Amino acid sequence: MDAQRARDLSCPAKLAHVVLENCGPLAPTEVAREARLSDEQAAAGVAELVGHGFARPVCGVCSAREDVYELVDGDDRDDGDERRA
Repeated sequence: MDAQRARDLSCPAKLAHVVLENCGPLAPTEVAREARLSDEQAAAGVAELVGHGFARPVCGVCSAREDVYELVDGDDRDDGDERRA
């Protein structure tokens, strides 16, 4: 994670990053369970990571049929909120 840009992230986003780094790819509800966040906090944290180019949706295969997210490798990171197929 780019240290300068990471300072601007909220605590839920930082926790979501750690969970995705260690356990990902995961859906936001799975991030919530792992990080002991509410579903809303985890979803907001993951959305923030996507918005800052730290994560991206990869598919929708979890049991709850939610989007599943993974961290973006530093070379692959965009600064926008672009979804990839």
